[in-house]
Amino acid sequence: NSSNRGVNVDQAFIELGGLKVGYFYNWWDDGLSGETDILASHTTQYNAIRYTYTAGAFYAGVAVDELEGVIHGTNRDNNVGIEGIIGGAFGPAKVALLGGYDTDQEEGAVRVIATAELGPGTLGLAAAWASGQNAYYDTSEWTVAAEYAVKVTDRFKITPGGQYFWNLDSTATGGFNGDRDGWRAGLTFDYQLATNLSTKVAVNYQDFDNQQEQWTGFVRLQRAF
Repeated sequence: NSSNRGVNVDQAFIELGGLKVGYFYNWWDDGLSGETDILASHTTQYNAIRYTYTAGAFYAGVAVDELEGVIHGTNRDNNVGIEGIIGGAFGPAKVALLGGYDTDQEEGAVRVIATAELGPGTLGLAAAWASGQNAYYDTSEWTVAAEYAVKVTDRFKITPGGQYFWNLDSTATGGFNGDRDGWRAGLTFDYQLATNLSTKVAVNYQDFDNQQEQWTGFVRLQRAF
């Protein structure tokens, strides 16, 4: 309305060769293709500077992020995070190893994602570990996830997926404790309606120890320009 106007910027950056500077999604935003997995915590958009080196099918990169108050229990801005990634393609398979370190919390996380063309679809596997509460991943101390994206037709894809979490609880000082685990499973449906127009439907079930079971999902219409 006329009294409440604003502009939301999704990304704004300058990119020159392997150097990227500005406000953009970081590498933790690149999860599996389905909508069941939780492989990043908090926001994945930062003011950042990053450099990526590419040599054929291999790449490596480093980034420095302005975390802006995403740290647990604080509202302080200008905390610094550091990311590093290496990855490559090996025939029909792709692997990426990612790490993030939160300098304010002095904790970090490591994640690996691997995908491979297998039969009529693509198999995706992922695992992550967190040393404690940090800006990148701290939903649990350990987690593993898997999915299989089946291309039913040129327009229609179905992706069943599942994930297990070990040690969901953390202490006031930032470490993990207890033995509360959990799991989630779901289906993602992708359909190409027309050129640059698609729809995505996701349905997920989640069961964490000592927590009410949850059904979640969404329907999304996507337009590419």
